[in-house]
Amino acid sequence: MKNFKLSLIDSFASHKIKRTPYYLIALLTINMLLVASVSIGLLYNTAFERQKNRLVDLVEAQSIMIDIVAHQTLTGENIHPSNVFMRTVATKFIQQINSKYPNYGAIGKTGEFTLGQRNGDSIGFILKQRYFDEKNQMDIPWKSTYGEPMRQALSGKTGVDVLLDYRGATVLAAYKPIASLNWGLVAKIDLNEIRAPYIKAATYALLFTLFLAIISSITFWFFLDPLVSEIEDSRQFNRMLISKSSAGLVLCTIDGKIIDANQTFLKIMGRTLEEILAFNNLDLIPERYIEQEKEKLKNLIQTGSLSSYESCYINSDGKEIPIKLSGEMVIMAHIPYLWLSIEDIRDFKKREAELLLSSIVFENSQESIFITDSKKKIIKANQAFTLVTGYELDEVVGQTPSFLKSGRHDTLFYTKMFEEINTTGAWQGEIWNKRKDGTIYPSLQSISAVYDENKKLIRYVSILTDISIQKAYEQQLYDHAHRDTLTGLPNRLYFEQRFDQTLLRAQYMQQNFALFFIDLNRFKEVNDTMGHDIGDLLLTTVANALKEGVRAEDLVARLGGDEFVVILATISNSDEAIKIARHLMDKAQQTIQLEEHTLHPSLSIGIAIYPDHGIERSVLLRCADEAMYYAKHNTQEHYHVFTINSETV
Repeated sequence: MKNFKLSLIDSFASHKIKRTPYYLIALLTINMLLVASVSIGLLYNTAFERQKNRLVDLVEAQSIMIDIVAHQTLTGENIHPSNVFMRTVATKFIQQINSKYPNYGAIGKTGEFTLGQRNGDSIGFILKQRYFDEKNQMDIPWKSTYGEPMRQALSGKTGVDVLLDYRGATVLAAYKPIASLNWGLVAKIDLNEIRAPYIKAATYALLFTLFLAIISSITFWFFLDPLVSEIEDSRQFNRMLISKSSAGLVLCTIDGKIIDANQTFLKIMGRTLEEILAFNNLDLIPERYIEQEKEKLKNLIQTGSLSSYESCYINSDGKEIPIKLSGEMVIMAHIPYLWLSIEDIRDFKKREAELLLSSIVFENSQESIFITDSKKKIIKANQAFTLVTGYELDEVVGQTPSFLKSGRHDTLFYTKMFEEINTTGAWQGEIWNKRKDGTIYPSLQSISAVYDENKKLIRYVSILTDISIQKAYEQQLYDHAHRDTLTGLPNRLYFEQRFDQTLLRAQYMQQNFALFFIDLNRFKEVNDTMGHDIGDLLLTTVANALKEGVRAEDLVARLGGDEFVVILATISNSDEAIKIARHLMDKAQQTIQLEEHTLHPSLSIGIAIYPDHGIERSVLLRCADEAMYYAKHNTQEHYHVFTINSETV
């Protein structure tokens, strides 16, 4: 019911605002009509009085003139004045004037002055009546309602009044008796003639007022209707803002009594409007905040405004709701009110706690973390970043992470990295970076793109883990599995993997390659006579010589004991292989001094050529082994390219 009442009030206010221009037009029209009416009335009264005075003056003048003429005429003819003679003379004089001046006695369009006398029970007119011709002059009964001005004059009365004349027309008449002649004198004019110009003026005024009202209506509609519509739209918009505002809005009396609130505040408090109107603002505050609120309320009343501050309300469930509160003092109808804005900051407090936790994690993480803006410029980095890279935060803020590039990755690598980030939103992989001191180190790095609610890129977050120790351990494990522990050369497992790769490449590229099988001559004698330590030193020395004697793309491996193999990745023919074999023998067979022993190493090399001697690893390895035995026992050079003869041996 209350909502329905508020709706009606709001609707009435809305219509009132929209009709305001028309109320103004109506009020203006009424004022103009009143002003015109009063003005015309005043002018009419003035003219009426002037006309009365004019008629009175006319009656006075005519009565005096007639009386003087009658006396002078009698005196000139030496006749003793008497009423009879005077009437006779006066009548004769009037008739002479009437005959010479037919319009004598006429006043204006409708007025006239007349002379009359009583003839028994009737009133006779001496002067011709304006509205009757001379032959049809009419007497009127003495007791008739007509001819009242003349009746008053013949009754000896003098005055001016609105009466009915001999025609029965309403006239303004001045009347006076001429006692010496027993006549009555009347000067009159139709009341309609007096009123006519003012009725006409009133008509024109009315038409002019209506015209002005129409013009005003059009003008108001053209200029004020948009303004009124704008005011109404603004009013509705402001009301909508209050109703739909994300902040709770409350109107209180100066002592805190709540008199209105919007839906947001009701939602925060979990109450209806009827329920909330029963509270004072202080009733909603926890006990420990009461004194603070009283002080804030006092400041609000003194200064007229209240800056935003944090407080707390108690909702319908008795739970405390953290809020941010601000206020203004407003004056309505000369009465001060408090306008409070309440913002529910529960989510803010939750996010604040999460951010605090995130900040703690960020700063105390063992992994290096740095954040950039959408243009890849660093805006923040944690302490671990400084420990890993050697760069302080103030050295890198505003810089792109390009200073971390090691040079081991080409432009295509970084292009594909950001293509993946822009497509999937993230990238993760191993990457080589460079520290401030120039050290290049491996790292496991993840980069994530961060977007706002409008899916606009705003941040990149990178988490970087230094995996130098892990890589070193992996390399150690790899070396242990693929390297000979004595010489550091690749072992049999690594040799087989590399051989298979070389075989596939040679097949694809249609190239030749060579396989050397090498045996260290008389190694058993050295081991038996000089000891295993000298034998191990000899093996290591020969291994280094072989490694130094081959090309970068070639491979030297130790199969075990005193047996070595060499893969020549590419050769043009067997002569090139023989040339390299000789070079290796020259490098390895130089006299060496091992402790107190002088040794003269000697090698035997068997050579197998792909694809001449086979296209499989086992076949080529067997051919090279057989060629080595042939070279060891049947040649002075101690090298031999596989042939049928070496296979027979």
